Amino acid sequence: QMCIRDSYNSEELIHIKNGNFECIKFKVLEKYNDKINHMITLRHGGVSSGVYKSLNIRTVGKDNIKNVYQNLEIMCNNMKIKSGDIYKAKQDHTDNILILDNDNKKEYVFSELSKKCYDGYITDKNGINTLVTTADCNPIIIYDPVNNVFANVHSGWKGTLKKISRKAAIIMHDRFGSKFHNMIVCIGPSIRKCCFTSMEDEFKEKFISVFKDEKKYITRDEEGRYHFDLIYVIVNDFIELGIKKENIKVANICTCCNEKDFYSFRKATARKDEDYATFATIVGLI
Repeated sequence: QMCIRDSYNSEELIHIKNGNFECIKFKVLEKYNDKINHMITLRHGGVSSGVYKSLNIRTVGKDNIKNVYQNLEIMCNNMKIKSGDIYKAKQDHTDNILILDNDNKKEYVFSELSKKCYDGYITDKNGINTLVTTADCNPIIIYDPVNNVFANVHSGWKGTLKKISRKAAIIMHDRFGSKFHNMIVCIGPSIRKCCFTSMEDEFKEKFISVFKDEKKYITRDEEGRYHFDLIYVIVNDFIELGIKKENIKVANICTCCNEKDFYSFRKATARKDEDYATFATIVGLI
């Protein structure tokens, strides 16, 4: 199993450094940067320390919440947006998707630490910047440039089994009139097949019950570990909906292989760290 180590400047990505702060952006979305603003943060340039070092955005861990808020300010300054315009619910590996608008957004201001659980956001309103946190899970952006509507989705293995990103695309289609063939999909850094493994037959069965043909996305190594290709099944779900393959862009970065730049829950767990940190995917319309 080859570990994925990509230059963060690639045909899909732009790697931006501003002092110690670093983020990546998708070139395909930057074509519309007069309409949509987005970035995925690396772990550098923040104020958190210890296992959270340094740009941790996780509010439900044991990091000092003041550090998390300061990290948010650093992110927002780099995006040239106000931290009061960042919206987030509690993530809990659900397939719940929140449609944000100017009537309901107040409840989900980042600093309100909403207890309601949503793992995806959709809006067509300007100035509503959604924030998804990940540390191995898949951050997924779906954008329809014709109707100017986007989804920002957190899809770990549980969300992937629930097909949350497919569900988001369908809501965009049904509620906002987005055509599947116009949609652009960007999948950020996440744990990849090289590192997402399990020895358990029961775990493998969960995937086969949903995605059937295991040969396409599960392999077994010499030690008997199963390796799961979440990207394959997520991309396949999108293609089956009618989203064009050429409109689906994947950051070729494994968070577990590249923990020096991103946070990895699996690495933190393997080390028996007392807690773990997360990085951010922020998306909003201008």
